Amino acid sequence: MRHSAIYQWLTAEPDPEVIVIDLRETWTVGPILRVLDRTIDRLADAAAGSRAVAIATRGSTAAIAAPLRAGGLVLAALGIVVAVSGVLGATALTRVAVGVGLAVAGVIAMQDDRDWATLRETRPVELAITAFEPPAPPDSGTDQEVDDADHREDGPSDTERDDST
Repeated sequence: MRHSAIYQWLTAEPDPEVIVIDLRETWTVGPILRVLDRTIDRLADAAAGSRAVAIATRGSTAAIAAPLRAGGLVLAALGIVVAVSGVLGATALTRVAVGVGLAVAGVIAMQDDRDWATLRETRPVELAITAFEPPAPPDSGTDQEVDDADHREDGPSDTERDDST
């Protein structure tokens, strides 16, 4: 747990050019961090021999190795729950149909065993990454001025034309 990003951010050494307040020494956050530190130490010791942690580790490794198969399993389970709730409830035909559709889609997705690196090269995933990727930061102002100068027309500008009339 000490390798997590939040723990490292909270306990990082300060940059000499930046004013940083060590939260471990404050009266408000310090006690919370000490309790978290003790709790994380005890949980890390308990996790070393835990069967639940071993199962979760194997599950996460399998999900990374075949994400569509893992997602399909979750989708199929969700579909079964939705369909069963439609049958046991007021027998809602729409709910049963949606549940069966989700279960079938999950079973179809479970047939794909490609890893994430292979999936990332497919067109739908590339389009999704492009759609959700943040834009590139703007260039410095000097490059923009050069680009603006290249796009200007030869001859008087709009303000010069307005002044001459």
